[in-house]
Amino acid sequence: MIRFILPAFLLLLCTCVRAQSTLSAETIDYLYEVSREVDPKRYSDVRGTPYRYDEFGPVEVYDITLNKYLLDSANLNGFTSQFEYYVDGNLRELQPNTFIRAEVPQEDGTHKYARGINAKFRNHYAQIIYKGDNIIATMVYDVKNDEKVVQDVGKTIRLRRFSAKSLHFAMIDGEMEPITLSPKKIATDLGNKKKLLAFIKGEKLKPGKPGDLIRIYEKADSLFEY
Repeated sequence: MIRFILPAFLLLLCTCVRAQSTLSAETIDYLYEVSREVDPKRYSDVRGTPYRYDEFGPVEVYDITLNKYLLDSANLNGFTSQFEYYVDGNLRELQPNTFIRAEVPQEDGTHKYARGINAKFRNHYAQIIYKGDNIIATMVYDVKNDEKVVQDVGKTIRLRRFSAKSLHFAMIDGEMEPITLSPKKIATDLGNKKKLLAFIKGEKLKPGKPGDLIRIYEKADSLFEY
């Protein structure tokens, strides 16, 4: 089990921020200073996509002093675990150590990310799935560049493809635990196996569905006794 420092985590979840409602010329210059230009065609020989979302869209990022900046066209690159954004037709990669939080509006609600909250994936942004009194659940979107070597008429061909995994974790009683999204395993991982598994089966919940997963976390959180 991975020990985690709770106060630092809660600081990242703080919602009291100073809003930067418009991007002034000074702010644009600042964003240029804390980002670098990248080639949008650098993955042209790799099948699939490294990005978390199908399209680039609005993203709010927060720097280390919790100032907020609204990016009109951005996305999370799961291969590098860094946010990228378009400005003046150019693609730029934000310096991750400068921006510790991000919020991405989606149809199912705002996806909130924080960096450095998982000791095993300290250099990754983790999506905050659920925050309760006893459980804080996160997901790391991890993308690998898998390579397969094949022979074709005497020629060696290397096929590369992006492979994405959603890695789930929950902080329980100060310990970061990996979570497996199957009814029996998640009930074991979260504790109170018998009661939680009965709830999952009774409600016909599927841990792989985001809405069902949150209900499972809520139930598991309510089962803690002191």
